Amino acid sequence: MAETSPPPCDLALLIVEARYERIHAAYMLAATAAAMGQTVLLFGMGAGVCAFCRDWNGLEQAEGAQMRDRAGVAGLDVLRDAVVDMGCVFMVCDSGVKTMGLVAQDLLVEVETAGLPSFFDRAGSARQLVF
Repeated sequence: MAETSPPPCDLALLIVEARYERIHAAYMLAATAAAMGQTVLLFGMGAGVCAFCRDWNGLEQAEGAQMRDRAGVAGLDVLRDAVVDMGCVFMVCDSGVKTMGLVAQDLLVEVETAGLPSFFDRAGSARQLVF
């Protein structure tokens, strides 16, 4: 049986920082694009791998969470659950995982650990945004 390649990716979001505001923006864009039927890839590298941890390990400047909660705006847990439910692809750079001192059990089960070549292969000609 022939191996099938993954569907083309419409939007690739690279998360390179562990700051709440940047991660929130990335997940908002991912959720919106996925809700509009686009195929979305989220890739974490460096400190950005914290956006893919089960418990938000290493997240910086989380005061935005309380502000959004008071305003009734979806927080990171809600957004990430929605993005997972809509079938977005999650990848993290193996060097970022090592640099941050993480192990596979720290990450969401949906996350694939890979290198940059795998990211570029999967992203193809998708629009790419960096957070």
